[in-house]
Amino acid sequence: MFRHDHCSALLLPIERRSPSVLQASPSDATLNSTGMLGTDPATCGRFGAVAQNVPQHGGAAVGWQEREVDPSRSARHFYGAETRRRRTEVGWSLARLSGEVHFSQSTLSRVENGDIRVPDGLSEELDRVFGTGGFFVRLLPLVLREAHPAKYREILTTADRAVVDESYSPIVHGLLQTDRYARHALRIGLPYAPEGEVEERVRARLGRQLRMRSAECWYWFILDEGALRRAYGGPEVMAEQLQVILDAATLPNVVVQVLPFTAGGHSETSSLWLLTLADGHQLAYEESSRAGTIFEETQAVAERRALYDLLRAQALSRRESVQLIGSVLEGLTTDVS
Repeated sequence: MFRHDHCSALLLPIERRSPSVLQASPSDATLNSTGMLGTDPATCGRFGAVAQNVPQHGGAAVGWQEREVDPSRSARHFYGAETRRRRTEVGWSLARLSGEVHFSQSTLSRVENGDIRVPDGLSEELDRVFGTGGFFVRLLPLVLREAHPAKYREILTTADRAVVDESYSPIVHGLLQTDRYARHALRIGLPYAPEGEVEERVRARLGRQLRMRSAECWYWFILDEGALRRAYGGPEVMAEQLQVILDAATLPNVVVQVLPFTAGGHSETSSLWLLTLADGHQLAYEESSRAGTIFEETQAVAERRALYDLLRAQALSRRESVQLIGSVLEGLTTDVS
């Protein structure tokens, strides 16, 4: 199995990459969040390069800063503190842990300090070497949830418990997005954000899609026709995205409808989200590009449900929606070829 580390010119089998090759090349240099020249482990992923702002001698890092970590600060800091606690309990240095899990000392140090997102694959490796029985893997979803902005966390926590999830969106809904579409959409909304922050949000968004593949919740998506025709990332990215929507539409617990341009005007100029919990409790969420509002009062939710029902009536049927999506996809496929 080969993996291309986009932060390096190396292309090596994962099983053959050892800490001895985890060194930054001149092409790795970027400005980090402090404005100092360094490398960004959040972008480099599993094979993060050498630590930033660390004295170097002969091309090798001579130490990493280990500072006090408050595990109550966030789930990410708790994860880091637990990693350090387990490591010190067995008497391992960062260098020893690096050799065991095949992540660089720099990346592990910054994970322990809570400075970066948890890289893909690290949780499984930590459980393996520490014999923690899946502790880090189980903790990871809580860490990822914090990658969402604070304004979304309450509604996302509720969504994880919903049995019915109904939405209208002027762009492709996050639960349907591909990684490439999500990356372009987030970058447009966060034009000045560090690359690591965008990647963290992409990862968190994709992580939420797993529940849609279970029978725990029933999903109803109404997508504006503009969501199909506005090509985020270009024709190739959009063609992939439309195929994913078509695949989702075949799931037994998923309904996809398109609100066509021919429907004319309607009530929603932004996103509308309705959630129903197992106990019958309902809430609504309206979101613009810069703010979101949760409604739990019965009358407020009922008003928004009535508006959603009107959207549902204006939208194409499931069959017609699939046909329209397929038609747009066919046009994009022709453009790509």
